[in-house]
Amino acid sequence: MTFLIKDLQRKIEKTYALDTGIANISRFVIGDIGFNMLYGNDEPSNTVNGAYYGARVLLRYIGNDLKALIYFPDRLIKTLEENDPRFGINDDNIDACAGFVEELDHLLFIAQHYKLNRPFSLIELELQANVTKYLTLKYFVALQNRSKRLRSIDKEYIKYHLFYKRVYDISDPSERERYEVAGFLGMLYTEYIDTLSYEDRLRDLRQFCRMTFATKASYIHSKK
Repeated sequence: MTFLIKDLQRKIEKTYALDTGIANISRFVIGDIGFNMLYGNDEPSNTVNGAYYGARVLLRYIGNDLKALIYFPDRLIKTLEENDPRFGINDDNIDACAGFVEELDHLLFIAQHYKLNRPFSLIELELQANVTKYLTLKYFVALQNRSKRLRSIDKEYIKYHLFYKRVYDISDPSERERYEVAGFLGMLYTEYIDTLSYEDRLRDLRQFCRMTFATKASYIHSKK
């Protein structure tokens, strides 16, 4: 998975023109053994929980320094190793791929915000990750097509798995609402950027990722 991680890091940073300062994101990834060594049976308190497989970003401050790791459960990695999304997206690997991209995106944007000394909110991270997941899945699905272009049915397939089918079985109502709102806004924004040319879409994505959540929400609603 090292090559997949590096490839996705480059694509995310290039798409949004990020300067995270992370040379190799693989250094910040742990699996089940690493997670158990750090936390044992305890549940970590400072996390950005993912919507898939229990993957998450783990955060802690040591003095004024922010330390972060991505936890990818072994079963998520096993799914992607056995069904590599670079060779095809299907019902058996699309959720694992989305979860993989989501946590990479979280860590990169947390690093970018930290480097710029800019605060961020969890809902802002979730909304941004929804956009990145959509773009990444479009890229992988396009690789499967002989024309390297997406059909309308391909986009609907991706949106179904990212947005339409998602049911957040979360007991905390505020956390559940965060995922639902981020999903709804992500769906609206991806519909909008699909109407743009490549150059306009790239420009819009780079501007969008630098907005606060409130500005993003207003911007999305203005495009309806």
